[in-house]
Amino acid sequence: MGFRIRHCVECPKCFTRYVIGFSPYRNGAHVVSHPAGGSEEHTLYCSCGTRSSSIRWDDLKTCAVSTRAHDRGFGPPDEVVLVKH
Repeated sequence: MGFRIRHCVECPKCFTRYVIGFSPYRNGAHVVSHPAGGSEEHTLYCSCGTRSSSIRWDDLKTCAVSTRAHDRGFGPPDEVVLVKH
């Protein structure tokens, strides 16, 4: 199974990880981007009903995304694995 390195955002409640740039997602979730004084911020509206607080570009997680999760644009932590710097 191949992996791709992508920027992701994680739901703080259900821990589903979403690949930035794939919104809206097939499960009903979506990420809204807000330009804020030269620094872009994002808000995740997860399919579990949770709305994240503002996420700045610097706060996005770098993840290794499996092919299956990449095709969906999201996945659980075992398919969208955090990459340690």
